[in-house]
Amino acid sequence: MTFKKTTVFVLAGLMSMGIAATVLADDAAMAPDKAIAARQAAMKADGKVLRGANDFTGDAAVKALQTVYDNYTKLPSLFPKDSTSANSLALPVIWTDWDNFIAIFKKGADAATDGIAAAKAGDTAKYQADVAVVAGTCGACHMTYRSSPQ
Repeated sequence: MTFKKTTVFVLAGLMSMGIAATVLADDAAMAPDKAIAARQAAMKADGKVLRGANDFTGDAAVKALQTVYDNYTKLPSLFPKDSTSANSLALPVIWTDWDNFIAIFKKGADAATDGIAAAKAGDTAKYQADVAVVAGTCGACHMTYRSSPQ
């Protein structure tokens, strides 16, 4: 399979995951277990996008960071107060340090927006720098607000 076909298939899959996360996120009275499932789906979609993002250009790059942007703007709503369970690695500090927690998502969403503009302009270096900022927000959040997987 060619790189272009592979990219199309990967992006189609990621976009469908993003849509699923968005649909779950739109449940107005979301139960904690649904919120946990939706945020985990969104973060998995972001992780898959970011693993290949430096190789994307043009429309593929725009779609990749659009997926991340869409998820980052929804993710804070997927952390209703005290939404933890055996299936969640979220730490209680999320809700006592809420402003700093959501600032990470804002930083990532802003970088995704900048990266989208860079991809549209054909500025690969700027796009890759913005991808690095987004990836850094994943690590920053997980280091502070997520327990270690067992």
